[in-house]
Amino acid sequence: MTMIRAPWPALTATYRLQFHRDFPFSKAEALVPYLARLGVSHLYASPITMAVPGSTHGYDVAGPTKVNPELGGEEGLLALCAALERHGMGLILDIVPNHMAASSHNPFWLDMLEGGPDSPAARIFDVAWDKGRLVLPVLGDPLQATIEAGQITLAINEARGGIDAVVYGEQRFPLRRESVAELVGRLPAAVHIAAAAAARDRSDSSASSSTSLHASSGPRTGLSDLDPVSRVALETVLAEADITSLLEAQHWRLAWWRTAAHDLNYRRFFNITDLAGVRVEDPDVFELVHRLPLDLIRRGLVHGLRIDHIDGLVDPATYCERLRSAVGADVPIFIEKILEPGESLRDWPIDGTTGYERLNDINGLFVASKGYAAFEEALRERHLITGTATSRLASAKKQVLEASLATEVDTLTALARDGLDDAMKAGDLTETAIRQGVVALLVHCPVYRSYATDDYSPDDSAIWQKISEAVAAAEDPLTAAAAQLLLARMAAPQNDSDREFRVRFQQLGGPAMAKGYEDTELYRTPILLSVNEVGSSLDHPTRTPAELHAVFAARATEKRCDLNPLATHDTKRGPDTRARLDALSQRPALWLEFLSENEADLAALAQAADGRLMPDAIDQILVLQTLLSAWPISPERMDGYLTKALREAKRHSNWETPDEAYEAACKAFSAAILSEPAGAPIRDGLETLVEQLTPATRIIGLAQVVLQHALPGTPDIYQGTEFRDFSLVDPDNRRPVDWGRRKAVLDAGTAADPDAEKLLLTQQLLQLRRSNAALTRGDYRPLDLPAGEWGWLGFERHDGDRAVRIIIPTRVLETASEHITLPAPMEAGWRTLDGASLAAGSGEMTLPAAYPFAILHKS
Repeated sequence: MTMIRAPWPALTATYRLQFHRDFPFSKAEALVPYLARLGVSHLYASPITMAVPGSTHGYDVAGPTKVNPELGGEEGLLALCAALERHGMGLILDIVPNHMAASSHNPFWLDMLEGGPDSPAARIFDVAWDKGRLVLPVLGDPLQATIEAGQITLAINEARGGIDAVVYGEQRFPLRRESVAELVGRLPAAVHIAAAAAARDRSDSSASSSTSLHASSGPRTGLSDLDPVSRVALETVLAEADITSLLEAQHWRLAWWRTAAHDLNYRRFFNITDLAGVRVEDPDVFELVHRLPLDLIRRGLVHGLRIDHIDGLVDPATYCERLRSAVGADVPIFIEKILEPGESLRDWPIDGTTGYERLNDINGLFVASKGYAAFEEALRERHLITGTATSRLASAKKQVLEASLATEVDTLTALARDGLDDAMKAGDLTETAIRQGVVALLVHCPVYRSYATDDYSPDDSAIWQKISEAVAAAEDPLTAAAAQLLLARMAAPQNDSDREFRVRFQQLGGPAMAKGYEDTELYRTPILLSVNEVGSSLDHPTRTPAELHAVFAARATEKRCDLNPLATHDTKRGPDTRARLDALSQRPALWLEFLSENEADLAALAQAADGRLMPDAIDQILVLQTLLSAWPISPERMDGYLTKALREAKRHSNWETPDEAYEAACKAFSAAILSEPAGAPIRDGLETLVEQLTPATRIIGLAQVVLQHALPGTPDIYQGTEFRDFSLVDPDNRRPVDWGRRKAVLDAGTAADPDAEKLLLTQQLLQLRRSNAALTRGDYRPLDLPAGEWGWLGFERHDGDRAVRIIIPTRVLETASEHITLPAPMEAGWRTLDGASLAAGSGEMTLPAAYPFAILHKS
């Protein structure tokens, strides 16, 4: 039945919730009245489709057409949507078009394993079948050793009702039909008849879906219903089967997990082998992936979409056009897209990004350039960092490309090699040079990717030109020659391999940057960890008011409603964690004196073993800044953080071959500072630093909230961060939220503590966004304010007769005065957030030193 779509709720603010089995729809439903009172217009949900059981995030999609039963299924979703509608709120869904789970819980994946390249489901996944059988790098040890250890067995698949399960641990892999028939043929006659009937049922079931993208589901009658005697006979045949020869006959090949970096023939999400790339460029696959969200939109239950990892798609521009056509003009579409400083969003039919560039603009405003420079110089004097930010990033990207992403580089190299016979015969190129040229192109790409098709834009040419210049400056002549030739062939393809190379190169650009920068370099360079954020640039750590005025004015002119987050499920630190470090940059002497005064105690706590210091000097800084930023913090939280940080940095440890001795030493160093007598001087020093920074941390934290809600764009609040949030990277930022305390603060309505102060300010700003259109569609007008010792950012936003004026400090100094005065002419008609009217002033504005913000409006 076609349902009539209800009018869309006006988009004024989103609130992100992370769904999983311990936080299902029912718990979100109970929060709706609280979110409505807070002033949020849209709940912004993590993926809700079928995922691998126990998933804590939902991006490992196992069934794109069904609502995850662990979250409450469709019934639970409908109840949540009904509660949202009662409170005038909408729902924005996070959807995943780039990948699905390569899992035995994914029926589409299983159908492809069973039927191979001829399976209808094979159209879904980005598999290079021309390279042979599908490689499944899932084994903990080499294949033969695993077989000899008896860890691979055969079993009846009870859910599917046939002998189609190769079992390894908790994973199951279906046999091709010919293998099932061969096993059935070994059964005694009476059992053979029943088994043959089951095989026919399986064949008929598969044939029924051979013309469309539907996964086989439900039990297949026969073998699972055998009588006890027949079942024993069947189990005997399975136990006596030659596992090695049987595995050789399948469409897939089990392999040691360590081979994934060198031998893989399907596209994956970054370097995660159990997330397989999806061919959403195929119209039928697009329909399959979007069937559920489009149905929910048509039914008036969903009011906007967030697109995960759009840079992984073959052609993001065409994808956006197709999606816009499917949802209509009035459904907001936000894409997860990281823009480098100076990079513009392409002219796609979307409403904006998820806002990492905005988060870093806001944060950079409070980072003192002199303080950052002082911290960097201190590290350089000790030779703890060398080179430029650009050269360090290039080194990190090269490392991940030659290690965890090596198989993707091999694929690109093979495509690049095709058609270059003449150049190689002439002695101009070598096999090694071609591969090094491929790596150089990725290493020196200044953004996450270009978006060229046969009809590419000047923006793509500009990216390639920057790559060309960087390669020429940094690489040897032979590598540079190979890279230049490949760039020329991307711009003017000579054959199908050139076109395929361009596609694969662009798809790999994002993983290379993300793994090299976000997941390597940001854990290696602890100059000031508040700057080390997703979407940041260590070449561009700070922002000036003048710089941001130009950026914000342009964004207001563009009329986009990009999200303005201060935290997301992927950020490295919470907003107040960053605020404390930003405050530290404004008083750099405090940090440098702390390090100097505690040098001997720090050295005593570090362990010297095997000729090395554990943690070394760089990781000591990482530990100390992390402790300071998140103080007070438990040893358990620090242990979890350090495991991730040390392995991501890839300096002493990594995920593939962790150095457990080094990791243990770093954790012991941290734990000693937190709780042992030997760490008392350092602990006291950290507590003193926190106390000294608390006033500025509070003001910067509140100022960020003001900007988040007042700048062009749509404020996006990550779960729980309406209180102060001193979280670290996931899983720390996905800890349970104390909703009861937040509700109590909202009920009380008094700012009795800093958490209450932040929540109530958030509520006031959200109410202002609902009542004053200047904040949702107004222009942006800079105010000319003196820099002064504090430093100020001021602006107005106007929409007809409605206006909002914002003035916040960008630098926070200690002062004995109760008030701060700055030149800011005041006209009549302005009101404060609490409704008080202001008369025309004398050309000056006086602000309380403890609350130095002007948030004024008129209508």
